[in-house]
Amino acid sequence: MRMLRRLLPFFLLLLFTSCIDPVDTDLSTQRKHLVVEGYFTNEASLNFVRLSYSQPHSSPYNEFEERAIVTVISNEGELYQFFYDKAGYYYASTFGEAKGVPGRTYTLNITVGDQLYQSESVVMREPIAIDSIQFEVTEQTFAFPGEREKQLLPGYNVLVDYKDPVEEKNFLRWSFATQYEVRTQPQDYIHPFTGLPAPKDCCTQCFLEENLEQLKVIDDRLTNGKNVLRQNVLFIPFEKYLGVKNKLTLYQHSISEDAYNFFRILEQQKLATGTVFDPPPAEVKGNITSVNNTSEQVIGFFDVSGVTSKQVTILRNDIDYPVIPFRYPDDCRVMKNATPIIPEGW
Repeated sequence: MRMLRRLLPFFLLLLFTSCIDPVDTDLSTQRKHLVVEGYFTNEASLNFVRLSYSQPHSSPYNEFEERAIVTVISNEGELYQFFYDKAGYYYASTFGEAKGVPGRTYTLNITVGDQLYQSESVVMREPIAIDSIQFEVTEQTFAFPGEREKQLLPGYNVLVDYKDPVEEKNFLRWSFATQYEVRTQPQDYIHPFTGLPAPKDCCTQCFLEENLEQLKVIDDRLTNGKNVLRQNVLFIPFEKYLGVKNKLTLYQHSISEDAYNFFRILEQQKLATGTVFDPPPAEVKGNITSVNNTSEQVIGFFDVSGVTSKQVTILRNDIDYPVIPFRYPDDCRVMKNATPIIPEGW
């Protein structure tokens, strides 16, 4: 599941006034461009590269690059090769080997046919430890994955404390992985064709894993050298995610200034409401170019970061708030990535 392809905006301005002629846009002439989403950290399980192509607005399908040669090379001469899995994702053959070392410099190389694409060389910054994680009850507009409509929901703001290093500029980004339990109501299933009750015998209890997408970045312009307390990094609704039990892992990334600027622009454009008062969209400039053809536009970014993590377990019984039970009148196994098998260590 990933962030860049779904969140990278393509803006097309159509003017329809009596004083200005409409823009005649021929979508059939739009060119496709390579889209690169790459992450390399000191935590092997977080490292991957995803390759796809931007599509004309008229195309209903995603197109992925499946035959690329993908490598990450360090300034120490270390080479890590990534192999195709599915849906555009490339992973290292051995997770334990493909991880970086803070202070070293890394470059992404992608070969597609006879074309070579290369990132700028990026230094992996020293990670900043998470001191503690806290929660506060709030309400926020939220759209579940796969849904466009946002609704006002109660949930937790996830807050982190950390110590910002002094006498250097620091930039942070957060990512999240969650493992949670749901209870559904297969006995209340309604047949979609007849509209009549058609109870199912199984299953009510399932377990899911999900990466929570959040474009949250900050700099330390106002906090350099200070103890940062209760920094809000994530909203997680009670509905679905916190109905029974949730194991939440927070990853705190020390990123480059270029990465900070890249993700900050994406965050601003994602949060824009689409009114006339919104600032015009800024150019989202990546750090990847075509070596063979410098005029070719390549979309995307290779993010190198030093990361620390902390995991917390949240139980529904610990939430002092009236939470409406999650309603899903079907076999829970129908839910995406759901399994009735209890995870190890649950």
